[in-house]
Amino acid sequence: MEHLIERFTWHYVPFTDYRIPLGGVNVSTIVNTLLVMALLLGLLRALTRRKSPAPGRGQALVELLVEGWDKMYSVTFNEAEDPHYEEKRRRLVPYLSALFIFILISNAIVALPVPFVQEPTSDLNCTLALGFLSITCATIYGFHYKGVRGTLKDMAGPLWESEGAAWWASAAGKASALLFFPIHVIGEISRMLSVSFRLFGNILGGATIIAVIFLLARGLFFPLILDSFFLAFEAAIQAYVFSMLTLVYIAVATE
Repeated sequence: MEHLIERFTWHYVPFTDYRIPLGGVNVSTIVNTLLVMALLLGLLRALTRRKSPAPGRGQALVELLVEGWDKMYSVTFNEAEDPHYEEKRRRLVPYLSALFIFILISNAIVALPVPFVQEPTSDLNCTLALGFLSITCATIYGFHYKGVRGTLKDMAGPLWESEGAAWWASAAGKASALLFFPIHVIGEISRMLSVSFRLFGNILGGATIIAVIFLLARGLFFPLILDSFFLAFEAAIQAYVFSMLTLVYIAVATE
């Protein structure tokens, strides 16, 4: 089972003696990520090549994906109370749809009968990058829709504004920002690590389970069907969970 964690890594800059810091460059993950991107672009191009008011099967499949995330957005955000509802909708629904399908293909790419193909999401570097992207998007949206002052006020904690309170209580409320601000920053970092390690652990664990089942029942037809079902189910569930958490983080940051 050593192949589950084997990665082709450059520890030195090619043709030089310069050592690459932070453990080197994981070429295997980069190549597999580029493969996922090529498959994604090619698949979407093929499905939407002939767009028409009466959609064909491919266009209908893409529209079904986008409409699904549009409904998720409608459930998460309150149209009556959010003055930026439609603007957020136009920006977030395409992003969430693309994020979902990217992670889905990344999780399931190992099903291709091609040697040396591995799930990019079974590498912690990839999932950390996705987690950083999600938290960064939530932070940027927070600053955009609530302003710098509003966002920093939220980070300063609930005691920052103490209208009608005595001067000493107001001063204590302002001083509490020294405690709440770093707690908020730590909370955002923990969110990034949480979603990253969740996706990484589930995909790597799923790959381990599939490999064990395949080795124990090699040559049998039923384990092959079970592996295929588990791979597709796990890939879809983990892509949905990650994308949904991204939507929730953005909603919390902009409320």
